[in-house]
Amino acid sequence: MENVDKICPICRKHPITLPNGVCSVCYHKVKTQADWNTTEWGKIENHGLDAIIVLAKYILDEIEDDDQHQWHQRRICFMQDMVEHLDKQYFPNATIQQINDFAYSAVDFWKGKITGQEATEQLQSMRKVLQKDIMKLSDWEPKDFLLWMMMLEDDFDWMWDQWFECIHACIPDKCNDELWIRMFHKHFPNEIKAWVDNNNNDATNKPG
Repeated sequence: MENVDKICPICRKHPITLPNGVCSVCYHKVKTQADWNTTEWGKIENHGLDAIIVLAKYILDEIEDDDQHQWHQRRICFMQDMVEHLDKQYFPNATIQQINDFAYSAVDFWKGKITGQEATEQLQSMRKVLQKDIMKLSDWEPKDFLLWMMMLEDDFDWMWDQWFECIHACIPDKCNDELWIRMFHKHFPNEIKAWVDNNNNDATNKPG
């Protein structure tokens, strides 16, 4: 049964089809990509298909970077924007200024505006500021979301691939999912549109 009150957050064209968080068109597009993994698809059929899973894993996960790390820079800018909008309670002991300065420094580092030594020093300093979140709902802590912005790209790639075990799990508040989706569309509109418009389900579109 379709929920006529909610439009699919992926294609923004069709109503979502319960129990999924996406429309039937996007659902079947993902099924074509995931049909090789029967175990994974079995879980999706039982619990429904989440829009953030589609965006992070099936649309943006397999995009390849170039020698200038332009794709990675865009991912870091995405995270910097997310940091500005997230509740600062996720990062105990750090001031808003410290959090924002660190996020902007990560952007500068990946754009070559500060050295690796400077980035390492800022990373070590921020690690000392942030405390362990004893109220965390997963093995991953919100502070990890912030600190990973300075990590090596290969390590970040693994975390991006393991989205729900890592990055998304750091911010478990479901009411934030609307923010995640909005930020995905803000930072990666061409990649999302290419996937939506591509009837062949080619998920390896190069960043524009």
